[in-house]
Amino acid sequence: MKQSITHQWLIGSRRSDREKKYFEEQYSTCYVSNCHCNLRGPYTGTGDLLRQIIPEAYSKWPDLILSHCIEILSIAPELKAVIPVSVETLTSLAIPKERTRYYSKLRTLRMSNGLIDLLLALANRERMGKLTLVFENVQACDQLDAEFISTLLRRAKSDLIQVIVSSSEIAAENEALKKALQTYTEPTTILSDIEQDRGIVNLSDEQRLELTKRYIFSDCTSDCKQELLAYEATPIEIRQSLHEERAESLIKEEQWSLHLGAIPFHLERGTSEKSASEALFKAVSYSINMGFYDATIDMSLRGRKLTNWSSEFDNSRYFTMKMATSLAALGETDDIPTLLGEVYANTDDFRVHMQISYGFSMYYTRHHREREHEKAKEWIQKAIDLAELLEDEKERAFQQVFNQNGLALVELHMDNPEEALRLVTEGWQRLNQVLAPDEHMLHRSVLLHNKGLIYVALKRFEEAVETFSQVIQIDSNYPEYYFDRGNLYSRMGRLDEAIEDYNQAIKLSPPFPEVYFNRATAFNRLGDVEKAMADYDYLLDIDPENLDGLLNRATLLYQVEKFEMARKDAEFGLKIDPDHARLLCTLGLIEMSDGNNDQALKTFTAALNKDREMMAAWTNRAVLYYEMGEYDRAIADLTEAIALEKNATVLYNRAWVYEAQEEWQLSISDYTEALAFSDADEQDIYYRRGLCFIKMGNRELGTEDWNKHLMFGESPHVNEMMQLLPSLFVSK
Repeated sequence: MKQSITHQWLIGSRRSDREKKYFEEQYSTCYVSNCHCNLRGPYTGTGDLLRQIIPEAYSKWPDLILSHCIEILSIAPELKAVIPVSVETLTSLAIPKERTRYYSKLRTLRMSNGLIDLLLALANRERMGKLTLVFENVQACDQLDAEFISTLLRRAKSDLIQVIVSSSEIAAENEALKKALQTYTEPTTILSDIEQDRGIVNLSDEQRLELTKRYIFSDCTSDCKQELLAYEATPIEIRQSLHEERAESLIKEEQWSLHLGAIPFHLERGTSEKSASEALFKAVSYSINMGFYDATIDMSLRGRKLTNWSSEFDNSRYFTMKMATSLAALGETDDIPTLLGEVYANTDDFRVHMQISYGFSMYYTRHHREREHEKAKEWIQKAIDLAELLEDEKERAFQQVFNQNGLALVELHMDNPEEALRLVTEGWQRLNQVLAPDEHMLHRSVLLHNKGLIYVALKRFEEAVETFSQVIQIDSNYPEYYFDRGNLYSRMGRLDEAIEDYNQAIKLSPPFPEVYFNRATAFNRLGDVEKAMADYDYLLDIDPENLDGLLNRATLLYQVEKFEMARKDAEFGLKIDPDHARLLCTLGLIEMSDGNNDQALKTFTAALNKDREMMAAWTNRAVLYYEMGEYDRAIADLTEAIALEKNATVLYNRAWVYEAQEEWQLSISDYTEALAFSDADEQDIYYRRGLCFIKMGNRELGTEDWNKHLMFGESPHVNEMMQLLPSLFVSK
């Protein structure tokens, strides 16, 4: 469904014609960003926006800007000259040879959401007011700009942020952007002046050369057909020279993001493949370290075309390995064995074979569609053996421990946590003995974190807490460490401490759904419904199809009797996954609350058809059957629930139904068994079991139970008890 006030999508073959349309309006605060990826590669348009908006915003609201410095400086590194602070972690500080951990593929989406939060805050009436953001040349944007724009279109209400997407007729390749444009924008086609499409037949050589220069110095983003025709007609030697001239002029500008786009673009079209390869090497190194994986793959492919295994093995290997790493991060793993095998086959260097053996091991234990842990173990053992050949003691120790950490992961996957714990513990101790305190701190922190995770798997929670706390001292700005310790605290019932850690993770990271979901759960367990609801609301703003979030918010809304809102969440979730048993069960409860018993029965039954081991569906359908007077069916469902998990509540419920059938002895048996559980409501059970005894004619046992009932204090059943057993009160 479209928003009531939509954003705009201007479609036309020429930028100049599109500009006339959006410049017709008098916008109070308007920013135009060019998204053509030739200019600066990943985040070309988003970075352009930030370079325009942040300097002024920082001068007025520095605290707000500093709270989003990770997103800003990751996307527009030139702004380090404006914003003096950045939150560094061991991952971001690691020198290339010590980089052993890469960001999640979801980090870029987190950054998009963080920037949108910032823009919404700036669009506040007390700050900049309504913003109009124009994104030009979106038909040629990269994947990360597409991700940002599509997320912005969905989240930004146009009364605060008016988004104008401007593009040629060419459809966007990114599926999420296509969907966002169709859902949240009103398309407008802009007609072009055909007379502008002049040819070059009657032009002089000087005029053609000038058009060629214009095209190249637009970084080949111009949509002027005459310029393109002139460029294509110009001899290649002249074009190469002009591309190199343009690259040199851009290098002098000293803006880092140009090294991700136009600089390598022009050098690839120059005369020196070596210069182009070096430029792409630099761009790939930055992109993979920032988690820009699609860009890494694109530039690695381009780099591979410029190198060969025989004369430039190191560069060929680098591009190939970074491409494989990026594919693994994106979960697109089918080509990884071919890439690794290609490197392996083109060298006899045991160091490279060691690296490839590790890669194959991780592929088989983590990424292969059908995990092959035995094969993974063979490959990692080969890597460990090859590390023995290293002459330098420190390097040998590091590589052996690094590969043993990989073996620990395999052992964990093979359900050998004790062996995994031994490997990481010994590795941690060995590196501390051999390395200087400041060497390989990233991998040492990773080892310690892995040790904590293994403690969790072994349910040695106190040791896990101590280990996570230790790794936080080493790498205090890494948000995932707080997140993991918070999860452990939550599991241990230490909810206040869990919330403190979730708060710190939120402070140190662009927003990610999991931390808000887990904090909401902790708030809910503490009974703070308002804060829990706020976290679920924000979670579903940044991740609207989060099924667990929809389920939990629907459940919470049901509990506070906001049934229509709960229904919307449940039904939306079921549109995403019609077979989601827990959502079906929740919807069944909502139908019951609305008096739609027939529909509730169908929904509970559908939930059980999807998950026969779902206790809640059995017990809720039993309650429905009871309310409909179908006692035998209610008992049958409760019996199924008891077979899955015997507890006080379900035994009590079945006893209650037996009471309704006047099956006094069966009811007494269930009440008696329920009393064995520590969470049983003893006061109520003693009343109900006593009543059953009296109904059977056993006044002695009934009196005994009712005496126990009265020992708990005030009773809501006094009147009924006085009628059935007046002697109980006379004696008192």
